[in-house]
Amino acid sequence: MKILMVLENSFPPDERVENEIDILLKNGFQITLVCTKRGGKSETEEEDGLTIVRIPLSKFIYKSGALALELPFYFNFWNKQLSKILNETRFDAIHLHDLPLVKVCAGLSRKFSLPLVCDYHENRPEIMKLYYHVQSFPGKWLISVDRWLKYQVKETQKADRLILVTDEAKDYYINNYGIDSKKITVLPNYIVLDRFRKLIPETGSQPHDHNNFTVAYFGDTGFRRGTLTILEAADKLRDRNISFMIIGTSREQTLLEKESDVRKLENVTFTGWLPPAEAMKLIRNADAGICPFLRNIHHDTTYANKMFQYMALGKPVIVSDCTAQANFVKKENCGLVFEAGNNDDLCDRIIKLTSRNEYEPLSRNASACVTEKYNWENYGRRLIELYSGLQ
Repeated sequence: MKILMVLENSFPPDERVENEIDILLKNGFQITLVCTKRGGKSETEEEDGLTIVRIPLSKFIYKSGALALELPFYFNFWNKQLSKILNETRFDAIHLHDLPLVKVCAGLSRKFSLPLVCDYHENRPEIMKLYYHVQSFPGKWLISVDRWLKYQVKETQKADRLILVTDEAKDYYINNYGIDSKKITVLPNYIVLDRFRKLIPETGSQPHDHNNFTVAYFGDTGFRRGTLTILEAADKLRDRNISFMIIGTSREQTLLEKESDVRKLENVTFTGWLPPAEAMKLIRNADAGICPFLRNIHHDTTYANKMFQYMALGKPVIVSDCTAQANFVKKENCGLVFEAGNNDDLCDRIIKLTSRNEYEPLSRNASACVTEKYNWENYGRRLIELYSGLQ
């Protein structure tokens, strides 16, 4: 079976896309991935059943993507590029990553009589509400999130199959969009154990020092991720042997570090962006991982990949009460849940976790549920089942 996979972004890196490609190739599928060209990457690569076609985007076309519903240039550009590939090569399905190009791919799927698989990594219109360029001038006046919401409702109906990241997302699309549950496959962002073990050969938790407790955060440090709540908790816990390590960066990193300086937080360390292997080594020497996201529809219906990385290292997770992650942590008894944005509640959970009797069973459960159940080796099979059904 030959699949035309479409990704608006550059590749690599994209761990979810890479995971899907790997399992499809191992099961005998052939894939042509069309993505954007950035940096010095070649326009075409071919290796072992995978062809990567990178499309150069002018600055004008790239910028017009945000206004694709108002101006035709972006959709017209992609329609022309993808049509050329479909005219030259016979495919058996189109696999689209994320929302924006679903209208283009739906039209092409009808034109070339191909099934369309839409793979939504996130609820794009909901997360757009929090984007800096949408909140600020001129995007605030030019980009209509309401139009993107209506677009998502209308165009998603045209997909033959829909891939979502959590059961909560599945419920959302069934209840709000009327999507047939039989069309939906839930494919979470679980880690690939084999790759993770190569990244961090010695998995498992380091000896836990209850006299010096470190909470680690890894990833985008934007405020919507709840990073200010971490600083507020650090302020209140400054007189205890509890420290915080924030690994990552964002547009708001400077503001976050400035807030830490204003509060004179000596118990908070910022590392900036680090390669994943270096970040994992630091987290391995911490005691717990934190996912403090503020609540919204997007955060309520997705998992952060970092949560499973923490757990694979034997770290109990401290998560805000965003629905999907809170449900998971309660079900698997692998961490503690606090009210999003409530620094007092976060402090209570951290203090509770410093108790050996509380910590150790959560640590064991965190490691076991990732290594035994919630990993890509187990759940990636769902993608093969989806395509077997289409065949």
